[in-house]
Amino acid sequence: MDEEFQQQFAKMEMDGSVHDRSVNDLRKALDVQRANLDMISQTNPGVVEQYERRKNEIEALTKILEDREKDTRRVEREIKNARDRWQPALEQLVASIGKKFSAAFDRIGCAGEIRISPHDDYDKWAIDILVKFRDNEKLQLLTGQRQSGGERSLTTILYLMSLTEEARTPFSLVDEINQGMDQRAERAVHNSLVEVTCKPDSAQYFLITPKLLPDLDYHERMKVLCVNNGEWLPETPGLGHMNRMIENFVQLNRDRVSRDRSFRAG
Repeated sequence: MDEEFQQQFAKMEMDGSVHDRSVNDLRKALDVQRANLDMISQTNPGVVEQYERRKNEIEALTKILEDREKDTRRVEREIKNARDRWQPALEQLVASIGKKFSAAFDRIGCAGEIRISPHDDYDKWAIDILVKFRDNEKLQLLTGQRQSGGERSLTTILYLMSLTEEARTPFSLVDEINQGMDQRAERAVHNSLVEVTCKPDSAQYFLITPKLLPDLDYHERMKVLCVNNGEWLPETPGLGHMNRMIENFVQLNRDRVSRDRSFRAG
């Protein structure tokens, strides 16, 4: 017997438990255990083979998992390094645009702010635009339901103008952005648009609108094109010529001023 069984047997001799069962009892117990072993062997003849196969599969899968975890950590490091390069530049750009955006809202007596909205999924990163049009409310996210159509149009044009100085496009075009605005907002937007787009280094800017307020501010770098189109246009050649109509209007005003001066002088 090995040392462990020798110690166990010596202990049984010392406490007298070795005499509790006879030799025949021990032989019967041994036969029972052998029968149990035979039953296990007969019931699962391929258990060892199955164990070895599963063990090899686990080792292979563990190796694959470790390799993929290494790849994941490597990709995460690359993503972090790339993000550390472009995120400060993005934050600086948004801060510069936000400063102009907030200043434009201040000029019309309202408040506006833009923020970066990060997300774990880079496809879902966004720019949040927050606005406040009344003194008794807080800055609120611009949505299609919370603000009116005029307020959304006003916010859009002020945001586009804030982008103008940062953009590198040759020209920009806005179609009917002043629709739905009240006169105060429309006049403020027009004046801001003239101020931003008529600088010497500004790109070309097109504003298409079906109507304009009277007595707006204009700049020498601006050009106003009046386009007439529709079934109501006269068929007579020359009738409805815009330049001629303007010249006639200016001449009529001059004649009226001359008559008024002559009347006062008489």
